Amino acid sequence: MGVNDYSLVDKFILLKETFHVPLLFVSPEGKIIHEDLHDHGLNPLNENQKEKFFNPLNFDPGKIFSFPVIKKSVFSEKVILISVIQEEVFQGTLLIGPTLPHPLSEDVIRGMINDWRAYFYQEKVFHYFMSLPIIETNQLINISIFANLLFNHELLAAQSVITSEIHEAAEEKEKSQQVNLAVSENLQANTLHPDHLFEKEILSVIREGRVEDLKDFPFVKEEEVANLLSKSSFIRSVKYHIITLITLVSRASIEGGVHEEIAFSLHDRFILQLEDLNRLDEIRSLARDVLYTFAEKVKQVKDDRFSTTITLCKDYIFRHIYEEISHDEIANKVQLNAKYLSRLFKKEVGITVSEYIQQTKIDEAKKLLAFSKTPIPEICSMLNFNDQSYFTKVFKKIVGVTPKKYRETHHLLEK
Repeated sequence: MGVNDYSLVDKFILLKETFHVPLLFVSPEGKIIHEDLHDHGLNPLNENQKEKFFNPLNFDPGKIFSFPVIKKSVFSEKVILISVIQEEVFQGTLLIGPTLPHPLSEDVIRGMINDWRAYFYQEKVFHYFMSLPIIETNQLINISIFANLLFNHELLAAQSVITSEIHEAAEEKEKSQQVNLAVSENLQANTLHPDHLFEKEILSVIREGRVEDLKDFPFVKEEEVANLLSKSSFIRSVKYHIITLITLVSRASIEGGVHEEIAFSLHDRFILQLEDLNRLDEIRSLARDVLYTFAEKVKQVKDDRFSTTITLCKDYIFRHIYEEISHDEIANKVQLNAKYLSRLFKKEVGITVSEYIQQTKIDEAKKLLAFSKTPIPEICSMLNFNDQSYFTKVFKKIVGVTPKKYRETHHLLEK
């Protein structure tokens, strides 16, 4: 029997018995057609009303997704959404979950109970969260690929699921920049100290005004793995983390050239906005606004220092940092004579085009040395240096120490 021979109900049962996760199938009108919550029931914080299950997900049953999407509810649950298409007709949405990526501590659950004043059924809340399946994101991606193949007869790459989740967040904030960050492909996420890495990377992005990098950047740490800063309120604990974030990025923006008065004014405004919010999705959205606003302010300051031509040159160099970049190639890109561009660049930036390319590549090398386990010879090759000895010579000239010494001093890897 092939995949096409199964009925919708058969596929639903097969998926349930294979992964033992809660399942719902919802029509485009929002009607629940099939359900099997796998003895978990509905979240008691939703008052056991099925229609309210969709609210924490901000889920629109009439919306069609091109790829599986992993959504996170305001209660830290994760749910896979898959639009089911048969003979080019939208049948509805398959919801796989909820699940949790990590067990929630009793303090976190108690904080949720306090936030939602669920004192009279707190035992049900504890039972619900303690009984949810614990499935890491990578496994959720694999489940979504299997389910999509089963229901839509299409085998997707794992990156399709990840990209769709990122795209949805970017779409909601109307951020349509297309960026492929080579550094993110080299980060060894499981071998880094997450708090230090998150802080160092985010401050670097803000300080340099790299607005385009925010598209693929995590805006806040997962609440379930972040330090609990308030035992009485889950939302208050998350707010404390966002307050810290606002303070850090406002200082980074000042280091990036934003006037202190502007940075402090934005800092105070965001703190006041945060205090008025009581929903986790709104708080996460504010965190995203904070990062974009401060990064854009820094970028504006940096762009104002240079002419449009020089800004285009610098952007081109940054976007092609992992390629071999020539002076003539940049001149052709901005449609200028190479000699004239050389004089203009030196006059505005203070160094030659070649020196700026070297400096930018070394800055990129510093990030890889600090944030990854990529061997030094490989970093040298990735950034198109002729050989390792030349790379070491240039690195030491610009940074003051050798790449090996820099990694020993600045790396964030577990020993």
